Amino acid sequence: MNAYESRCMQEATGETLRPGGFTLTDKAVKFCALNEQNRVLDLGCGMGATASYLYENYGIKIVGIDPSQKLLGIAKAKNAFATFVAGSGDSLPFMNESFDCVLAECTLSLMNDLPKSLQEVFRVLKHKGWFVITDVHAKNAEAINQLDNFSINSCMRGLHHLPSLQMELEKIGFEVMLLEDCSQLLKELMVKIIFSHGSMGAFWSKTIDDETPQACCAFEQNLKECKPGYFMMIVKKGENNG
Repeated sequence: MNAYESRCMQEATGETLRPGGFTLTDKAVKFCALNEQNRVLDLGCGMGATASYLYENYGIKIVGIDPSQKLLGIAKAKNAFATFVAGSGDSLPFMNESFDCVLAECTLSLMNDLPKSLQEVFRVLKHKGWFVITDVHAKNAEAINQLDNFSINSCMRGLHHLPSLQMELEKIGFEVMLLEDCSQLLKELMVKIIFSHGSMGAFWSKTIDDETPQACCAFEQNLKECKPGYFMMIVKKGENNG
């Protein structure tokens, strides 16, 4: 089951399905000086919340891509002005240098093939195009591999090792323009969830139907060992070093 199709997850995170709502989206738009003339791809667009927000506040008509037909159906119903396609990050159905900016707001950690997805983003971006990443990472990277024992489909299962991600991006040909710790946004979301459900383990049990309560509690414990954080990284496409 896709955790993001769960009503419990949607109630916790809101329509954006990520910590902080549009706080970091606004920051990215201003940092990258995006406007209605730019072509923007929302990688993992979910229910189209970002599509609505960018159009209503900045006049930007995005292209959204997501593997969930259920979430895309909601996105299309709400945003007739935007374009939505089904697909995954490791095989983007777009021509080379099609976009001025790609947004991956708490979605890069969900990619089935992260290295391939990064290459695909590089390919579809125009020269000097922007790649905006907001996502979760493990401050204790030694514990990340333990999460492979779980089938929970959530960004928290795909915690990044931030130095490795930055190294991979630079190897492909991206230049890091901004890197900021935003862990407070994740803490605020977790406090909200615990207040509503009693514990993170209880939340995961309600969100993921095919996992036992014991498995969800074990998942929560492993997450604690990873010491999750949240970050924002904005990179710019340069020359391909590969």
